[in-house]
Amino acid sequence: MQEIRSEKPLIGADNNSLIAVLSINLILFVLIGFLKVVYYLSSIPIDQFYTQIVQLTILFSNWQILVRQPWTLFTYNWAHDGFWILLTNMIWLTAFGIVLQESNANKHLFPVYFYGGLVAGIVYCFLGSSTPLIGASSSVMAIATAALLLQPQYRLLKNIGGGIPLWVLGLCFIVLQGFSFIHIQWATILASLIGAATGALYILLLKKGIDLGKWMHQLLHLLNNSLAPKNNSSI
Repeated sequence: MQEIRSEKPLIGADNNSLIAVLSINLILFVLIGFLKVVYYLSSIPIDQFYTQIVQLTILFSNWQILVRQPWTLFTYNWAHDGFWILLTNMIWLTAFGIVLQESNANKHLFPVYFYGGLVAGIVYCFLGSSTPLIGASSSVMAIATAALLLQPQYRLLKNIGGGIPLWVLGLCFIVLQGFSFIHIQWATILASLIGAATGALYILLLKKGIDLGKWMHQLLHLLNNSLAPKNNSSI
């Protein structure tokens, strides 16, 4: 399997994919919240806020709407409609994302998150659900599954009694997700399971030497090189 040979990225380092993914989720949440406050202070009906702002980021299970708003296939899994949902997703994302970083797979965190949300979103569009899809649940499921497959023997809090096996964290995650599934529609549940399957497929292919995130890595490298300051030596 392809691995990153560099040291584990530090908090705040430019190569820390986990911090980048967390930051995008938090920034978008704050931005949407700020716009909601603006609408409220401007005495604009809250329905207009959801129509003009929120509906531009969430994914509808309707191909006609998707054709008009194709970007929602890439934005719905970065947007959240509640603080506690955001907090829960970010806690699980951090827990399993750290495992990927410790496994020298930091550069694969963003591709797994991206593909998990994308494939789940595509499938969701075929299900005809009456409820739009929003939140990072599908992508977080992909990250969690990828971490469990990549490092099933990984131990958390290693300084405490030899550490807690990763499978214990995975079991807690599955149980809590199961409870949350009681209150949501089957289409949303299926989207989360598709996200998990996508994360598993990514890791299985990676172990066979097929890197689905290679084009992202190359694109990022190209952008970094193009934006880096040029050193012009003078004679």
